[in-house]
Amino acid sequence: MAEPEPVVGSGLVDPQGRHLTYLRLGITERCDLHCAYCNVAGATSDGREELPLADLRTLGVAFARRLGFHKLRLTGGEPLMRSDLPEIVRAMRDEAGFPRIALTTNGRLLARRVRALAAAGVQQVNISLDTLCAGAYREVRGADALDDVLRGIDAALAAGLARVKVNVVLLRSVGFSEFDSFLAWGAGRPIELRFIELMPIDGLDEFHRREHVSSEPLIDRILDGGFVPQESEPDAGPAVVYARSGDPLRVGFVSAITKPFCERCNRLRVTPRGALKLCLFGRGFVDLRPFLAQGPEAVADVVRRAIVDREDGFRSIGRPVGCEADRGMRGIGG
Repeated sequence: MAEPEPVVGSGLVDPQGRHLTYLRLGITERCDLHCAYCNVAGATSDGREELPLADLRTLGVAFARRLGFHKLRLTGGEPLMRSDLPEIVRAMRDEAGFPRIALTTNGRLLARRVRALAAAGVQQVNISLDTLCAGAYREVRGADALDDVLRGIDAALAAGLARVKVNVVLLRSVGFSEFDSFLAWGAGRPIELRFIELMPIDGLDEFHRREHVSSEPLIDRILDGGFVPQESEPDAGPAVVYARSGDPLRVGFVSAITKPFCERCNRLRVTPRGALKLCLFGRGFVDLRPFLAQGPEAVADVVRRAIVDREDGFRSIGRPVGCEADRGMRGIGG
């Protein structure tokens, strides 16, 4: 393998002055669950349109070595559905040169693969777990997989990853009402519990109206329980994180609806079909596939030109996440 190219640049700056250094790269629309807040009508995929390893490598080199992005998150769909996931991770570490690589997963298949992924270069996993009740899990996620996910969390901790985060989408019917149970379950574990406000998604308007709930009452309760706010790390995500003395548990809140964080947005998304998404709530996509065969510099140039049109996210808050027709969140990449 040839020597990696040197890194050129240190991220991008959009028209609002936001410094972009974080890429969320969707690698598949396939998923082994059918989550109520993601599975819009018609959102299916057999994987035939997802980008192959060679194209993902080109994207990685474009963003890391040409544009100076230094944090990568691999998303889906469910990334563990790809048998070549370790090879993708190694390419992003060794050839693209991302110093920080994270993975978002539903955790169902994680227990048997996490050690190989850690060896390939994954440093952090975010595991989705919206409820601790098997019946509620089946209702929300469409499968009896709670025990598999819990085993995946334990395996991730045993694998020695730098950070294990557990994502809880706040639903009025489950996660919100189980808040105290989650705190009791997480106490003493070196994990970060992240409670995420449900975002509106095209095609799921009624579900959002029924299940959306603010995180603010939970933040008040966490403060009453002895937790104190933590200083944000460089290039941290949008979560406001709390911790308490003597407990490795950290608790974060992603309050995208009640406390928008658009002014701190540092990320771009590329969908599993190779489309650049400039803003989660924005409506447009920029197709990068025609430029992949021309190499990383051609891709980087398209991204540089597209950034000029990146909208101010504040104008978008309150409208649904901008998904392609019949694709849902799996078509964006989480």
